[in-house]
Amino acid sequence: MKAKNIWLLVLLVMTAISCKYDDGELWDKVNSLDDRVTSIEETLENLNEQTSSLQTLINGIANRVYISSVTSTNNGYTIEFSDGTAATITNGADGADGVDGADGADAPVISIQKDTDGKYYWIQVIDGAVSWLVDDAGNKLPVSGKDAITPKLEVNANGFWIVSYDNGLTFTEILDEAGNPVKAVGKDGEDGADGADGSDGAPGANGDSFFSSVKIENGYLVLVLAATGEEISMPFDNNAAIGMPDSKAGATPTLQGESNLTIPQPAFYVDENNEDILNMSLTGIQIPGTDEWMELFGTGHASQNIWVEVDGKPKAISVINSETVQAKSRGAVSRTASFVSQAKADVVFLVDNSGSMSEEANTVAQEIIDWSTTLSQTMDVQFGCVGIDHNYVNGAIDITTVEALHDYLNNRSGHTYGIYRTTGYVDANLETKAAAYNNAGGECGGIMLHFADENFTFRPGANRIYVHFTDEPNQPNGNGGWSVESVNTNSSYYNWGATKGTIHTVFSDLNNYRPDTYKWIQLEDEDPRLFATYTGGTTIDTNASFTDVSLEDLPVTGAISNSYIVKMNFTRDMLTGKHTVKIVIKSTDGKYQAEIIFKDVEFVTSAS
Repeated sequence: MKAKNIWLLVLLVMTAISCKYDDGELWDKVNSLDDRVTSIEETLENLNEQTSSLQTLINGIANRVYISSVTSTNNGYTIEFSDGTAATITNGADGADGVDGADGADAPVISIQKDTDGKYYWIQVIDGAVSWLVDDAGNKLPVSGKDAITPKLEVNANGFWIVSYDNGLTFTEILDEAGNPVKAVGKDGEDGADGADGSDGAPGANGDSFFSSVKIENGYLVLVLAATGEEISMPFDNNAAIGMPDSKAGATPTLQGESNLTIPQPAFYVDENNEDILNMSLTGIQIPGTDEWMELFGTGHASQNIWVEVDGKPKAISVINSETVQAKSRGAVSRTASFVSQAKADVVFLVDNSGSMSEEANTVAQEIIDWSTTLSQTMDVQFGCVGIDHNYVNGAIDITTVEALHDYLNNRSGHTYGIYRTTGYVDANLETKAAAYNNAGGECGGIMLHFADENFTFRPGANRIYVHFTDEPNQPNGNGGWSVESVNTNSSYYNWGATKGTIHTVFSDLNNYRPDTYKWIQLEDEDPRLFATYTGGTTIDTNASFTDVSLEDLPVTGAISNSYIVKMNFTRDMLTGKHTVKIVIKSTDGKYQAEIIFKDVEFVTSAS
C-alpha cells in the first residue's frame, strides 16, 4: 500500500496547484495503480496460503498419513488428512488480464521439486527459469522434516518481490538469473493515449494455483505441479497400509476392576515387505486358570479384544494369530505353526551350572536339545546360552542356529557331561567380555541375563525370550543392576528396556525355598520367579532331578507357539525418538483384561 499512498500524495499536491486542471485522466491512472496494488495484495495472500498448504501436503507424504476427505470449495478443494491436519488448494485457473499500462514481470512461482535424495525442496520459477531456493550458505531449503522452511512472499516499497525464510522476521529480494531484482508492480504509462493491455497477471498461465490439475485415480489423490509437471499422489483412507486408517481405531476401553492377564513384552519392527506397516510381535497370552491361550482380534472385528495406542493416539490394528491358536478356536488342536503367522524368536537359556545343579544338569541339557529341535522345525527361532558357577559367568554362546547350539552342548572336548556342558566359550571375544561379570553373591540369574542383553547379537524385530534354570535364589550381592528389581518398572533399580525380552523361570528346589516359608531378602536372596512376574513370563516349579518334566509341556512353549503379530500403519514420525506404547486387552464379556504401558520404545527398521 506504500506505492498507492505515494501516488495519492502526488495527486493532492497537483490538485492544490491548479484547481482548473482536468484531472479525470490522472484519476484514471491512480485507480489503475490502485487496481494493480490490490491485485498484488490478493495474489500475495493467496500465494502464501498456497505455500503453507503445499508444505502440509508434503508433510503428509513424509509422515505417511492418509487422505480422509476431499471437499470442493468455490475455487478449489479442502483436503483433510488422517492425522487431523488439512490443506486448501485452488484450481489452476488462468490469471486475469493486466490493466492498462506496462505491467511488471509475472510473480515468481514458488513451488517444490524432488531431488535425487528423494526429498522435496523449494524452488522458484522466474520467466520459465527454475532454480533452487537456498539459504545464505547455499543449502537447499527442505519442505518437510526438522529443518523445514516455509517461504513467505511480500512486495517491498520499491515494488520488487521479496521473500522471507524465517516466518517474516527478515526478507531478501528475489533475483532473476541475471542477478536483478524481480519487479512486482509495473511503472504506470505516460500521460496521453492509453497503453496496450498488459500481459496476464501473476503468476501467469495457472493463476494463483501451484497445481495444473487435481484428480482422483485408483484410490489416490493425484496433483500435478504447475511449475514442473511432476505428479504428487497420496492414498485415501481405504488404501492405508493395513487396509484401514487410524481414524477407524475408535476409543480405547477402560478397565473395570483389577487386571487378571499377563501381557508379555513386545518386539517392534517395520515389515520387511511393506515399509508402511509396523509389526508388533507378542508371545502368547494364557487364559488364567486354564491351559488355553487367547485368540486376539483387532480393529473392526466383532470380537475385538486388543487395542494399541502410540503416544496417546489410538492405532488401527490387524492381528495374525498363530496356527496353533487358530486351530484351537476351530476345535482342532494343532502343534504346528507357519513362519508367516509366527513371531520371530531369539531364545536364550540361562543355566545355573554350579555344583548344586549336578543332579539335573544332564537332563536340563538334553531337554534344551530336544526342545530347540522341536521349535526350530516349525518356527523362525534361534538360540543362545549363558552359564554361571556361583558368582561369575563361566560359559556362553551367542545367538546362533539350533545345530550350533547342539554342537556347543554335545561336541566340545571336556564339555560333554553334566554341568560342564554349559561352561566355556566358542567366541574369544565373549570370553573377554565375561570377565567383567564376576561379582555376584552366588547363583545369580540377573548377571547372566544382563550379560546376554549387553553382549549378544539379537536379530532386529525378534522376540527376546529367556529361559532361566536354577535351584537357588537370585543372589546379586547387593548389586541392583543384577537384581530381580532391575526388570521391575516400579523399582529404582530398573534398567530393563520395554522391548528387551520376557523371562521364563524353571525353579527346581521348592523343598528348601518354599514361597510361603522362605524369607526372601532383596538384593541378597531374591525369589528368581520374580524375573518372570515382572516381564510377563511364566514359571514352573519342579523337583531337584528335573524328572517327569518336558520343556515342550512348559508354559514357555505355549507362549512361543501361540504368539501373535499385530500390524499397524507406520508413520514416519514414529521412526525417530522414543515413544510410549499402551496395550489394552479386554475380552468381549469383560471377564479377562489387562493394560500395560511401555515407555521409551524405539522402533527398528528391519525384521531381517
